[in-house]
Amino acid sequence: MSRSRMRSAQHKVFIPSSARENQYLLAKFSVTDELLAKFSDSSEKNSDKPYLGFYKKLSKLFFEINEELNIDSGQFVGNDKFTRVRFSPEKITAQTNQQILFLYNSSYHRSEHAYYDGSKRAKKITLVFLSNGNDIRQDSAKFHKKVLKAVSMFAEKTGIPKEGFRVCDHQHLTYDLFAKEKGDEGLQVHKLRPLSKRYLADDVELPEDDSALTYAVADIRFNRRIKQLINKEDLDNENYNALYSLIADAFINSAKQHKLNNGAVIANGLVPIVRKTEEELVTTNGELQNLGYNPEHSSCGYTCKWSADKLVDKIQFIFVASKDDRTSHGYGKFLNQVEDTLESLAKKLEFVNDQEQLILRIHQHVGFDY
Repeated sequence: MSRSRMRSAQHKVFIPSSARENQYLLAKFSVTDELLAKFSDSSEKNSDKPYLGFYKKLSKLFFEINEELNIDSGQFVGNDKFTRVRFSPEKITAQTNQQILFLYNSSYHRSEHAYYDGSKRAKKITLVFLSNGNDIRQDSAKFHKKVLKAVSMFAEKTGIPKEGFRVCDHQHLTYDLFAKEKGDEGLQVHKLRPLSKRYLADDVELPEDDSALTYAVADIRFNRRIKQLINKEDLDNENYNALYSLIADAFINSAKQHKLNNGAVIANGLVPIVRKTEEELVTTNGELQNLGYNPEHSSCGYTCKWSADKLVDKIQFIFVASKDDRTSHGYGKFLNQVEDTLESLAKKLEFVNDQEQLILRIHQHVGFDY
């Protein structure tokens, strides 16, 4: 599929019509002694679950507000786990020691549930608002506005100061880069305008100090063909350093060729968490690989993290947009460069486009103190 294609309109990106959309907002607040005293049941103080009543009262209030505002999917997370959301044709909630993952189809899956342990005091509670409908991106500003109203009502009814809430708005577009080779002929066009510009068109103004970040994550699953790119002797010895080095070198060379200078290669089985930070950072926190980027810096280079003695299910490539990647139109040109880089990488890896998936997910999110 030649994508030097319709790119005369350089700042527009043409993605498959089968692309999947997600939007979810998180509102986080600390569990203080004052809040506990206000909503706990004194009769439970010496029980084996002294916080059960506290969680029940707050979650009930949360769900009542959502019902009043017609927000169909809300999740109350009171177990201090890192919250992630992805599109899925099946509705699944999966938990590990550190994470809670909500998989759902925004068109069909509506639910509300609370996750907590009445015997443990959480440091923070996360209110999760999952968007529903068939025009997630088009209606994203309206949903954002509705969620802020819900948070405001929750703050008023609990007595938590509004500034005690950290609000994060996450949006994804996910698709197989080679969907056309698998029969998807349809296209949709995007300029990938920053959220602040998109929202302003719907009279929703984001704070000037928001921590906006745009980045892309691509996944390639390992199969027998890819493993055979290195010597059989290395595979027999369970030494995958040569394989990871080959792929990482091919990726970084392709990225530099297409003038992309910020990102990472992750092949250690950890979940990469990309956030805006003042200084670049790479840290490991159990199951999570934390990657901090400052979009004001345009050439941070590429971080590579893998375990040479471990063959992971997939290798992940991360591209982080800097201020230089944002044009007056948006991030469409950036995503075109990402696609070109991945196409070049796929050729080097002798990718079978009509049989193998190269999943690309573009993230746009903002976070701010309410």
